[in-house]
Amino acid sequence: MFTFLPCLSALCVPCITDCVMAELEKLGMKFRVALRIAKDSRFDRLPCSHKGTYADDCLVQRVTQHKCYIVATVDRDLKRRIRKIPGVPIMYISNHRYNIERMPDDYGAPRM
Repeated sequence: MFTFLPCLSALCVPCITDCVMAELEKLGMKFRVALRIAKDSRFDRLPCSHKGTYADDCLVQRVTQHKCYIVATVDRDLKRRIRKIPGVPIMYISNHRYNIERMPDDYGAPRM
């Protein structure tokens, strides 16, 4: 299923890994809204073949192998880790708006 995200001006498929789902389920009631959003049928589930359910390690490993993802997170530590991987943009919400961190010029980001 394809979804149009206005901030990307393109069709894209929102995905969530099994590790992220497991971590959201473990966090309990405090993150029930995030879990409900993650269970939406418009999200594709990406299976994980490794042991453990630490979501940050899983995401970093996945985007290191396949640089076709935009990682959406508000986690500062995860953002810091993702920034070290060339060619992987980060999406987050700030001031009620979607933001995508601009890729450095070294990696072929177009000038605006």
